[in-house]
Amino acid sequence: MISRKWMTYDSTCTSMAAACTSSGVALLRISSPTYSIVRNLLRPRRNIPFRGIYKTEGDLVQKNDLLVCQHKMNFHPGLNVYLKRDRGGQLLLKAMIDGHVMITQEKINPDFSIPEMLVYEGMEEVYKLTFNVLPLDMSQSFRLLNEI
Repeated sequence: MISRKWMTYDSTCTSMAAACTSSGVALLRISSPTYSIVRNLLRPRRNIPFRGIYKTEGDLVQKNDLLVCQHKMNFHPGLNVYLKRDRGGQLLLKAMIDGHVMITQEKINPDFSIPEMLVYEGMEEVYKLTFNVLPLDMSQSFRLLNEI
């Protein structure tokens, strides 16, 4: 399919002398399949999620909210956070419960059954940023329904 676009050129253009008019601006019609191919190559794919931090320190999150999307293990799961592998090879950190996000720097204890953790084999002390979700406070008020 050939893409057709309209482009404007100023009268100062010398290589497009046929396109320049007395008013100074002319419309040129470009019908080139290479133009549409190059344009589509520069666009990002639609199914790739944004990589990075979605929720920061102190944010309120719900169960299964996305905290971090990453390609390598830059951020590690902590308290009430689990690691999920996406189809595109993305590593996602998600919240297990409702609560507030807390980001800490902790010494990691790598699980070598995960292939991304094999890079830490043989290292002594490695400190990484860890995402934790602190649960919401329980309600301190209640209503007595029956007394025994």
